Amino acid sequence: MIKQATLAALFPAILLAGGCDDASKDKADTAEAPTTAQAGKTAPGANDLDKRLAEIRSQSTSAKIEEFNQLKDNDPKLLQKSVVAEVKKQLPLLIDDATMMEDVSAEGNTFTYKFVIKGLPASITQNEEWRSNMQKVIITNYCSNDNRVKVFRSLFPDGAVYNYYQDNKLIYSWKAQPAICK
Repeated sequence: MIKQATLAALFPAILLAGGCDDASKDKADTAEAPTTAQAGKTAPGANDLDKRLAEIRSQSTSAKIEEFNQLKDNDPKLLQKSVVAEVKKQLPLLIDDATMMEDVSAEGNTFTYKFVIKGLPASITQNEEWRSNMQKVIITNYCSNDNRVKVFRSLFPDGAVYNYYQDNKLIYSWKAQPAICK
C-alpha cells in the first residue's frame, strides 16, 4: 500500500519533470467530478481487497524476498525499479502536440527519459534558441518545490537525463542534477 501511494505521488512529479515545451497548449479534457452516489458505487469493496491481497501474495516470491533482504535500509534501488516499472505501464504518453514520452529507464541513481519529437522541422530543433528554451523548461520543472518533485530528486540523486529523438536520431540530450536547483 505504501509502495503504491509513493508511486502514485511520484508519477505526477515524473511527468512534471518531463520538460515539454512551455509554448504547448494543455489539451486535457475537463471532466465533471463524480457525485457522492457515483463515488459510492466505485468505492473499493471486499472483492477489491481480495484482489489486492492476491497481488501481494503473488509478488512475494522467494526471489523477490531475497532481493528485498539484500537491500540496505537506505538503498533506493527497489523503489527506483518500481517507479520505472510503473511509469513504463503508462507509456507512451503524449506530452503535447509535438512531444511523446516513449520510454524511461534508470541506471544507478539516474533517471532517463526518452522523448520523441514530431511535427517540428529540424531547423527548429537544431536551433540553439529551441535548445535553450528546452533547458529552461526542464530546470523549472525539475527544480520545482513541489514535494513530489523533491522526493523524485532524492530518489534519483544523480539526476535525470532528458533525451529527445527525431527521425530515430538523438537530437538533444541534457542532464539535470539536484545541484542546479539553488
